[in-house]
Amino acid sequence: MLDRVSGRGLIAMLAALAFFPAVAQNGEQPTVVGAPAELNRRFVDPELDVEEWVERFEGESREVFAARHDILRATGVRAGERVADIGAGTGLYTRLFAEEVGSSGRVYAVEIGPRFLEHINRTTADAGLTNVTAVLGRIDSVTLPAESVDLAFLCDTYHHLEAVKPTLASIHSALAPGGRLVVIDFERIPGRSREWILEHTRAGKDESRLEIEAAGFAFVGEVEIPGFEENYFLKFKKK
Repeated sequence: MLDRVSGRGLIAMLAALAFFPAVAQNGEQPTVVGAPAELNRRFVDPELDVEEWVERFEGESREVFAARHDILRATGVRAGERVADIGAGTGLYTRLFAEEVGSSGRVYAVEIGPRFLEHINRTTADAGLTNVTAVLGRIDSVTLPAESVDLAFLCDTYHHLEAVKPTLASIHSALAPGGRLVVIDFERIPGRSREWILEHTRAGKDESRLEIEAAGFAFVGEVEIPGFEENYFLKFKKK
């Protein structure tokens, strides 16, 4: 059974566990590919200023905040479902999903940053949401039990994956048969995308889609979200 993450005394230890991949069963380290470690190092810092990230993540200038209600509808989430908000950050979508699935559903807020998880625990409790479980992920796994969720949701998170193949494998395992995967991320188009996106994002939409399909997911389609200029929304289904 998954327990809530709590307790400031454990933050430094949890940050270390989150940052380094676990040893595979054959004794070898999983291959770490994808985003450079430096991209995520700040998120596991025990001194992370969460309020700074609330200002960044939950402002109208951010596409995925401004379009949050359209995005929520487009996921097709239903009452009673189990949702994994992977790379939950400040918990913006965690709270939205929790309200949508209701008391008969559950939301797992998966994060490698213990300070983010503390914030999610506090804000969901303040909102009276009792159907949220904060889960400490690793850079190579979402650390969820097999077939424990119906929808896996990654919003501006895919480009942060360091160990792409093992992380996708863990998501595939965590999804129930026929489970859905939604990936929202930045369009990376040389000559068109902003320089920040080109430097910050390792793969474009087509490359990301191929990686996800190779991990055992069937492509369902792309959803047009009003207001999206720099992001895309892709739907997949577990084969």
